[in-house]
Amino acid sequence: MLEALGGLALLVRGLGVLAQALAVLVGGPARKVLTWATAGPLRAWLAGTLVGAISLNSSALGLTAIGLAEVGIAGFAPALVLGLAAKGGATVALLLVATPLSAFALPLVGVGFAVGLFKRLQPWGEALLGLGMLLFGVALMVRGLMPLTEGELFTLVREGLEASPLGLWVLGFALASVLGSANAVAAIALALAGSGGLGLGAALALTLGGGAGSGMILVLTSWKGTPLARRIALAHLGWKVAFSVPLLIVLEPYAALSARLAAAFGPVSGPAAAVALAHLAYHAGASLLALPLLRPLERLTRQLVPDAGQEITPKYLSAEALDSRELASSLALREVGRIGDQLSQMLSETVRILAQGKGDAADVARREEKVDQLARAIVLYLSDLSARHPGDSPLALMMAASEIEHMGDQVRRMLRKQDKLYAQNLEFSEEGRTELAEAAERVLKRLHLSLAALATRNGSLAHQVIAERRHMEAYLLELRRSHLGRLEQGRVESRATTLAHLDLLIVLDELDQSITRLAALSRDLHQPAPG
Repeated sequence: MLEALGGLALLVRGLGVLAQALAVLVGGPARKVLTWATAGPLRAWLAGTLVGAISLNSSALGLTAIGLAEVGIAGFAPALVLGLAAKGGATVALLLVATPLSAFALPLVGVGFAVGLFKRLQPWGEALLGLGMLLFGVALMVRGLMPLTEGELFTLVREGLEASPLGLWVLGFALASVLGSANAVAAIALALAGSGGLGLGAALALTLGGGAGSGMILVLTSWKGTPLARRIALAHLGWKVAFSVPLLIVLEPYAALSARLAAAFGPVSGPAAAVALAHLAYHAGASLLALPLLRPLERLTRQLVPDAGQEITPKYLSAEALDSRELASSLALREVGRIGDQLSQMLSETVRILAQGKGDAADVARREEKVDQLARAIVLYLSDLSARHPGDSPLALMMAASEIEHMGDQVRRMLRKQDKLYAQNLEFSEEGRTELAEAAERVLKRLHLSLAALATRNGSLAHQVIAERRHMEAYLLELRRSHLGRLEQGRVESRATTLAHLDLLIVLDELDQSITRLAALSRDLHQPAPG
């Protein structure tokens, strides 16, 4: 039994090592394929199958697809299909186990270890090492389970399990939820079938449960995300469960068909090949048959997980307005002003935190997320506008939205410096905290002016912000000298917090530079076009 558990450990670890190595080897091309896949469900299916097959990491791809949907790059349908298809592609790992390649498990481990000693070849070495561990783990599981299958107790347990396919399905579901891998559960079923521990039908019931339960990792990971993320995760899990139920009902014909396919497979036949092929058929069929049902699935999950005002969506952008360059540009400008207000409130709260040493950092984080998503929506909207009206590029407005999003990152960076000090039980000196808060207050006032110049088309305000940049530079330099003076005096608090203090001054300087660039964009944006 311990040998079988050791084989399971090698199997799970081998899957992880192999997936990580392949992610390094194919990461760049895979990312390009995923970007191409966001255009529609069919592309998503092709990309998910391909990337899943070459990376063997379907859970990571499913989470990536949900992340693409959260940031507005992919819709519900492509994100769901991408995750489903990746599961089908990743079943290649189990097909490898069912081929004669498994006889070379230990040599692959040795060669992989040796190749991995060379830095340039390390990903290739780890890929071979992971594959060898995976194959050897399954072999150990089969060998460790064989003695157990000969005992009377195991015979009774086996008879009880085979009499309850639903119980095996539930067991597979639970194992996949814990291990986070449908392949791992299918490998356990393959080892049990190969050792005679379970009949083919019972092994397939276990595999079906594992295939359905592998979606739990998406639900658990996305539960605190946006409603859209939860809808995609629930649709993935629910569809996998629903698709497995009919196969569970017709388990005997399903097992007989799998056995016939395995006999015609070629490289190897028997229970191992039957389990591997049935595992592939289940996941590939689930992803393909979901394609015509995407809209009903989206409507159903929307009823289960409504937006309830939580979705971060643009307020002013309108697809119908894209036919008019002037109207669409005006609406985009209003949306830019909206995210500017969010940034202003972020910085205002940060000033309060710097001054008082406490405040609502969570509120700042929520606003930053809103700024990020809305800025991305604005840029994509303006790119659509540019495509419809060539020659009238809204580049200045796109840059303004991007600059505000960048400033949001800088504000969050300031709070991270503050949080790091708290974690170390350190505190700024009273003078140092006062200076930092006053500097942040000055930057906030300049941000208000720059945003006002953008919203009101006031060129004089923009020129004022640009002209005062030199005074701000001199002021921040003076604060650095003041801090140096406290260091020379041997002030304990100043010495303990010096890196954080100087870093905050750097961030404030970078933030003020961004404010100045925003004012310049505002000035350029509202200058009349020549001719």
